[in-house]
Amino acid sequence: MSKFHLNAREREMLYRLGQAAIPPGRIFPPFSRDVVDRIEGFLADNSRTVRRTFLALLYIIEEGARLRYLRPLSKLSHEKARKYLEFWADATATMRLPFRLVTVIVKAFYYDNPGIFEQLQMEYRKPPVKDEPARWQRQVLCGRDVHEDLNLEAEVVVVGTGAGGAVVAAELAEKGNAVVMIEEGEYHPRSDFSGRPFEMQKLLYRNSGFIATAGNTTIILPVGRCVGGTTTINSGTCFATPNRELRRWRENFGLTDFTPAHMKPYFDRVFNVYQVTTADMKYVGKNGEVVARGAGKLGYSHGPLPRNAPDCDGQGVCAFGCPTDAKRSTNVSYVPRACEASAYLVTGTEVDKVIVQNGEVRGVQGRCLKTGKSVTVKAPIVVLACGSLYTPLLLMKNRLGGRSGQLGRNLSIHPASPHSAIMDERIDGWKSIPQGYMVDEFKSEGLVLEGAQVPLDLTASFYLGIGQKLQDFMEQYDHFATFGFMIKDTSRGTVRPSGTNMPFIAYYLNKHDRRRIIQGHEILARIYLAAGAQITYAPIHGWIPMRNEADLKRNLSRTVNAWDIDLSAYHPLGTARMGGDPDGYVTSPYGELYDQPNLFIADGSVVPPAIGVNPMITISALATRTADYIDERLKTLSHV
Repeated sequence: MSKFHLNAREREMLYRLGQAAIPPGRIFPPFSRDVVDRIEGFLADNSRTVRRTFLALLYIIEEGARLRYLRPLSKLSHEKARKYLEFWADATATMRLPFRLVTVIVKAFYYDNPGIFEQLQMEYRKPPVKDEPARWQRQVLCGRDVHEDLNLEAEVVVVGTGAGGAVVAAELAEKGNAVVMIEEGEYHPRSDFSGRPFEMQKLLYRNSGFIATAGNTTIILPVGRCVGGTTTINSGTCFATPNRELRRWRENFGLTDFTPAHMKPYFDRVFNVYQVTTADMKYVGKNGEVVARGAGKLGYSHGPLPRNAPDCDGQGVCAFGCPTDAKRSTNVSYVPRACEASAYLVTGTEVDKVIVQNGEVRGVQGRCLKTGKSVTVKAPIVVLACGSLYTPLLLMKNRLGGRSGQLGRNLSIHPASPHSAIMDERIDGWKSIPQGYMVDEFKSEGLVLEGAQVPLDLTASFYLGIGQKLQDFMEQYDHFATFGFMIKDTSRGTVRPSGTNMPFIAYYLNKHDRRRIIQGHEILARIYLAAGAQITYAPIHGWIPMRNEADLKRNLSRTVNAWDIDLSAYHPLGTARMGGDPDGYVTSPYGELYDQPNLFIADGSVVPPAIGVNPMITISALATRTADYIDERLKTLSHV
């Protein structure tokens, strides 16, 4: 199969669009053709779906110019091209979306430039580190090394190695059970973690991070695809399930055992393995200090976040794989523990079949993605831990879990949004913990503010503007302070097959959640202004940059629709939720499918939506509890 290439016209279209959208800055260079080369390489490395979508949108923008100027964008003068793109940037939501999807890529690859990083005295790439091979890695078989069909046997097969799957595997293996883990992604040592966003997204994220919801707005919803799952690419924030949520579970979902006293031993075990400690202010950096200063002046409760990174030294790239292994994600905690206890791990293998014979679970079957060889693991207990987006799809494909009619429903995602400010002092947020500080004053209202420093090239992608305003904004990146927030959403979505390798995620942001998001931006604007910010920016279409209270009030007086807000989300939950009633829930309180004994789920899909805090600890604690239950089940099976 020949390698993908842009044709001459497509290259010219991209070049002219880039020139018009990103003019030369005061210190930043003009848009050049080598940016087009790098975009071409990015498209070549991505799926056909991504390529076709990008090019279709590019042609729409190119040919749309004929309606105004009787010629395509690539044939316009620079001034007309600039005005044409400004029209797209300020058009209706249906027009802004394709424009944003194209310019996100164009901006990101322009600013992904070592010369630009050097201008701002920033580190472009993490220096290579030496790997330290461990004995447990002998228990790992990479799918690309499987050249004939593979048949294995175990007592338990676990599909997925994230916050749930790796925990179940380690707990059961350490109890003396025979465990095989299967992971669709690959194992990556820390020497692979360069810190470059697009490189790491391709390596560690499913579909390079390009998964999004469909509805009354588009919300980016990235998840991991690697050993460690999303724990490898999260920010390491660790909260136990709030007591108020446990009470809600008991009262609303029939989960009568879930008292704080019952769950405490499970939380303690998980906190111990993850080595959770409060972020060191030395490495929280000025980004956190600015928010602390503003929150303090306003009388808000605030402080450093609890994290699973006891040896963190502020590398600033948590979302792209920790290059020092300071973050105790499951790829450096639970997976090694499982393998040290003789569990076996097969990577690069996609499971598509749950084997059920005569009404009993018998194992799983899949294929190695590189060689196409089949992998079959026979086991009397199967644990699915593919995450809230993909576990429902696997169950649907196998016609399992459908008894209650709730499979793939009840999706919550904790929608999140960033807010930036330009300060008088140099912030240098790139060399501190990206998410190390919080403002928890409003947690009872379903609003948690957490630090979210974003790399330079991705910051440009999030910024809604183009042209000289964009360059003026980005040339002050070393003075950026960036924070974010997430809401405990009351909106709900669904997950269904799409006919591609991605789920179709329908999610409609309701008015209550939209108001809560606007409130989050209002609070952060006031925090930054109280801290002495020159100007603050919220990624809301139609909002002006804010220099004072009057600007903020002017923005708050505007009508904001769901499609006007730039949103992302990182905590999908609830699509196979557990509960006390087989007719209303997919699984039992231990994650076992009501309609298929000995088939368990151990990921965010069993968590009743939404919990209002980062869910890694919740998922891992529930997985620990499930592992104890499975161990008792195995003892029963051994006597049958």
